[in-house]
Amino acid sequence: MTLELLFKGSSENFLLRQLIKKNFTSKYKDSVLGILWSFLKPLIEMAILTAIFSTIFARSIENFPVYFMAGRCVLDFFNVGTKSAMTSIKSNRSILQKIYVPRYIFALGNICSEFLNFLMTMIVMIAIMIATKAPFYAMSIFAIIPIATLFILITGVGLILAIVCTKFSDIEYLYKIFTGLLTYACAIFYPIDIVPQPVRGYMELNPIYGIIAQFREFVMFGRFPSTRIMLTTFAFSIIIFIIGVLIFRKYQDKITLEL
Repeated sequence: MTLELLFKGSSENFLLRQLIKKNFTSKYKDSVLGILWSFLKPLIEMAILTAIFSTIFARSIENFPVYFMAGRCVLDFFNVGTKSAMTSIKSNRSILQKIYVPRYIFALGNICSEFLNFLMTMIVMIAIMIATKAPFYAMSIFAIIPIATLFILITGVGLILAIVCTKFSDIEYLYKIFTGLLTYACAIFYPIDIVPQPVRGYMELNPIYGIIAQFREFVMFGRFPSTRIMLTTFAFSIIIFIIGVLIFRKYQDKITLEL
């Protein structure tokens, strides 16, 4: 469905660009600091958690600020990307009830706008790497692999949630609980080594953790992660994406009538 947009008419591409611009700018329009919050929020979180946990995990985590930011960037993009896609149909019901617009374009527009926020947090992470004198590796360019995998996963999950949320509003509250638990299930501020087996084995099945682990390997250590974890997370993301597209196509007309 995402690739399909590339071959459609310019009107749909124009609409997608306008949605991305609208979503991105509206997020900060009532804020005094505006877009600066995209830089300040991760910095504040990093500073607080570094003060709390860097001493505890000093021997296990070489550069805690970068370790934390690498995980937080990925997790935040997944959380906000899927949440914004989840409400994309409901929040645009007034448009959908009046004119025909491809339904998926709202979910995709929301995800793309959050991707811009993700890129800004990446700038923050690079600044932290410079400040902490972390090494930069040529291999880091391959971090685009887990990022692309993450985008595919977010799109698939977002399309599924957009349909489910239209039918069952309670899913919004349940999903907030789920994303809150993900923070603790993805080893954002602690090393995975401290988790005992077999709990660690279950955690490593989590595709979000798998993507975070890949991202850290490329950025922090300049090396390729496990081939198994790369193939597993990519295959899972593709499967979820296909399921999301199929579910969305099957129910998009029905949910429009029920808005």
